[in-house]
Amino acid sequence: MPRRLFPRLLVLLLAVLIANAMIALWLLRAATFDTTASYSARSLETQIVAADALLASTDRAAAEARLVSLGLRHQHEAPAPGRAALGMWRLVESTLSARLPARELRIAPQPQPTLWIAAARAGDGWIGIPLLGLRDSLRGTTAISLLLTLLIVTGAAALIARTLVEPLHLLAKAAPRIAAGEPAPALPAHAAVEIRDLAGALDRAATDARNAAREREIMLAGLSHDMRTPLARLGVALEMIDGEADLKHGMSADIAELDAMTGQFIAFVRDGRDEAAADTDVGALLDEALAAQYRAGREWVRRGARDLRLRAKPLALRRALDNLLENAVRHGRAPFEAELDGDARSVRITIRDHGPGVPTARLADLGRPFFRADPARSGAGSGLGLAIAARLAVAHGGSLDLRNRGGGGFEAVLRLAAIRS
Repeated sequence: MPRRLFPRLLVLLLAVLIANAMIALWLLRAATFDTTASYSARSLETQIVAADALLASTDRAAAEARLVSLGLRHQHEAPAPGRAALGMWRLVESTLSARLPARELRIAPQPQPTLWIAAARAGDGWIGIPLLGLRDSLRGTTAISLLLTLLIVTGAAALIARTLVEPLHLLAKAAPRIAAGEPAPALPAHAAVEIRDLAGALDRAATDARNAAREREIMLAGLSHDMRTPLARLGVALEMIDGEADLKHGMSADIAELDAMTGQFIAFVRDGRDEAAADTDVGALLDEALAAQYRAGREWVRRGARDLRLRAKPLALRRALDNLLENAVRHGRAPFEAELDGDARSVRITIRDHGPGVPTARLADLGRPFFRADPARSGAGSGLGLAIAARLAVAHGGSLDLRNRGGGGFEAVLRLAAIRS
């Protein structure tokens, strides 16, 4: 059975049509079998009477010529015995035997099925009447009719099936955009009412989900924003307090980490939605992010294209790049690699490290908000870095692919498509 809906509908329709044709033919045969056999027997009897009359004529040459013109055969020797008649011809044979009990008859199948019957007068030989001329024509006509009917009905059914499948295909393609906030696409005029109802239900469900998520994001952004003010006051007060340098340094680092985490919360909530798209030099943006890594004493290998422009949201993209680079440094091991390739329509940014990678069972959860591959880890980080990069990829019509490398290490591939104006 095909996996796609359109071929399945066609297979189903063809099976129903073929089964319907077979049932119709069987019913037709059952309804007309006896009548056809009776009519055929009477028609054959008429031809036999005519042949008997011609053979009784004194002008034998003219009689033989007339038999030939009527499509009848005449021979003096008895025909070779043939197989027993089948189907309708068996009924015809028994009917003729009952109507002409004094006459010997047999059906010879080769070279052409023929009814042979002994002439009325002894010594006049045998009369042969071809049987299947009309039957062959009927078979051919019936076969052509059925074939044309199947082609016409299948073509019409395919058009109807496409009117069902095409709107569903549009909804399937638009599902990620609907979930991201866009309205359901306009369906073709021929779309069924049920499919239009489905599109409306998807639109309403996506709107409700977006509203609920937006409310949570607003709450998270508000809390994160409000936390920054007391954190700043704590930092100023800490500088004014005399005390042990190590203790002050540790407290200052904690405050800085809390401030970075609140910044991540705000960045996750905003996800670049308020930023306008612009023509962006992605190569220069990646080089700037790597320069910040160089200043922190980290070594990176830069590969791929240098000057590659794409219509994108530059601030959100820079934030995502910083998160991917930090994630590689924090959880992987050197050497670290960053590679860029693509064109004006789409780009691919690959970040690699040579660390231990991520347990296979946890790969599918990477990129979820607040998820950490090592649940026992209590170090720095909010668990939002990869989630921010993943949301940026979706906003650009792309994806974030996270996987372990075959030779060891981990790889994050950020795919972005150009944002349409």
